[in-house]
Amino acid sequence: MIFAIIGVTIVIFIVAFAFFLLRISIYKDTVGRSEENFRKIFGTEQPETLSWFDVLRSDGKVDDHYITNPKGERLHAYLIPCQEAKGTVILVHGYTGCSIQTLPHARLYLEKFHFNVAMLDLAHHASSDGHVTGMGWPDRLDVLQWASEVNRYFDASLPVVLHGLSMGGACVVMCAEEGLPACVKAVVDDSGFTSAFAEFSHEMKQKMHLPAFPLLHAASLLCKIKEGWSFMEASSIKTLENVEIPLLIIHGDADTRVPVSEGKRILATKKKNVEMWLVEGGTHINAITEQPEKYEHVVSDFLNKALR
Repeated sequence: MIFAIIGVTIVIFIVAFAFFLLRISIYKDTVGRSEENFRKIFGTEQPETLSWFDVLRSDGKVDDHYITNPKGERLHAYLIPCQEAKGTVILVHGYTGCSIQTLPHARLYLEKFHFNVAMLDLAHHASSDGHVTGMGWPDRLDVLQWASEVNRYFDASLPVVLHGLSMGGACVVMCAEEGLPACVKAVVDDSGFTSAFAEFSHEMKQKMHLPAFPLLHAASLLCKIKEGWSFMEASSIKTLENVEIPLLIIHGDADTRVPVSEGKRILATKKKNVEMWLVEGGTHINAITEQPEKYEHVVSDFLNKALR
């Protein structure tokens, strides 16, 4: 009898903890995802970049653009055209981020590479609808819809590049696995993870000092029941070996949020048409501010080869 009681207690604990994990991860409060929050951050850390964007908006050069996905969610992006554009980039932010997080990248592509720019707000972030953070997995379908949208909005003859940060990096690689429209010619993954399970496992170990089994497995199953996808399913490397599109991986060897082993695993899986810039001393998604000239050179060199 006592063993039965202990067993039931353990099961109840695991289920309760699984609900807790979902609440603090994919159902996390959207306060940190607001544009206002990131404007405060950039106002302190990169005021010149924020001012640059605000001037563009005040001059009417930034379009607040919306699409509606098949789930009925209204999704937002900032679209910025470039005169005599050579291409179009879709910038995808990270976990708890928003379009404003990608401002340094937007400025690089617009001013240095002469690309049209689309800065997305993923579902459940900033100005976009949604009740759950998809860890890149359901988001991949939205990004593919955006690719078709911006191709029509700008110049359909121009190549499209997907460039993602952290969760956005994982998302754009997931897009490549899903099957890309013909307009998409290259993918850049800056500090992305291989799967939601791998990332949450790392976070549990670092922040909670807990093993993944059985708590994360239970949360993954619960996510599958509630949302239709599991943490293991949300993976960027399942069929990556068969993907032909050129991929650039950027990852700092001092990244504590997404360990550099994740980037190396993506590199080992893709095998062909792939490059990796291992950023010495680089932290999470900060290579563009820590080594801006090198960042510009590496991305420019990759695009010149991928788009020729």
